[in-house]
Amino acid sequence: MPQTAAPVLLLGSCPGDDAEHVMRTLAGGIGDLVPAVPDGERDDRRYWVNFLAYRVYSEHEALDTMRRPRAVAGKEEWIPSGYDDFWRFRAKNGVTAVTFGPLGYARHARSSYDVFRRLREQGVVPDGARFQVCLPLTESGTRIFMADERTFDLVWQGYQDAMRREIAEISDVIPSSDLLVQWDVCIEVLAVATGDRDGVMLTWQPSSDPFDRYQHALAALAPAVPGPVPVGLHLCYGDLYKRHLVEPEDLAMVTRMANTAVTAAGRRIDYVHFPVPVARDDEAYFAPLAELSIGDAALYAGLIHDSDGVAGCLRRLAALRRHYPGRLGVATECGFGGRPTGSIPDLLALHRTVAEEI
Repeated sequence: MPQTAAPVLLLGSCPGDDAEHVMRTLAGGIGDLVPAVPDGERDDRRYWVNFLAYRVYSEHEALDTMRRPRAVAGKEEWIPSGYDDFWRFRAKNGVTAVTFGPLGYARHARSSYDVFRRLREQGVVPDGARFQVCLPLTESGTRIFMADERTFDLVWQGYQDAMRREIAEISDVIPSSDLLVQWDVCIEVLAVATGDRDGVMLTWQPSSDPFDRYQHALAALAPAVPGPVPVGLHLCYGDLYKRHLVEPEDLAMVTRMANTAVTAAGRRIDYVHFPVPVARDDEAYFAPLAELSIGDAALYAGLIHDSDGVAGCLRRLAALRRHYPGRLGVATECGFGGRPTGSIPDLLALHRTVAEEI
């Protein structure tokens, strides 16, 4: 039985004043239902991988900044206003390798884990819950910021080397018995879905195959996580300003990506997470689940939408169940980060109500 056999998955980001505020909210709301509690990805991480552009790439001596997000009144200048407004970097002439120091994930994990342990000692975090660390897979952390293939190739290797060091540092600080690692797989999904060119974020086309790159990234990074630590995949179509990068036609592509992960990762995959758009309760969307082959890994369906409440969530759950009889949990499509803080308790209550029907 996988260590993640819990009915609800939290996807990482969540609004709040700080890590303690977030963990008190999440653990107090549904801590008994989840395999792990994240820290909410606060501060610079609240806009997902954009903090890498701001804190790591824009300050790197080997990279030139070709574009930065437009200045918008009321917004910090490093935050994109839409999918067409991301940072862009190019490797400087003569650069043959790009190496990175700390990316920042281990530093945040170390600080938040101290809070996690204290809250667990106080009984706020249940004894059985782990501390969740979410990490962007290679393409998700690099591709959309790079201006050309040469830069992408150089940064790809440097990022993977740096991420392995981040994982090693995290593993040194957090015992395997307390840790869960989730790979956020978003730009990889976009690249496969669009054939490597969406015309907005993916404005140049690599010579390599996007599905091959996805497999190679998993094979390079997943084994860096210690064997006893549960590992999950969050397969995502994006959620910037509540809009997908592209709309999924059905679950065929992410089913293929999940099936491949269990063989390509070089280690156990404990769960996969799939998106379920609010309007998709039709048979055609879920039919590809007949091909899902992930062993005893758990499937978490991102079918929780507060826009249509319990009735809509249960309608999507019933449609999914007609096509997938295996072990199942529920989640939102993406993280909570862009939501108003005051909306989170009701959203957690919705998770609990739907989980009772699984």
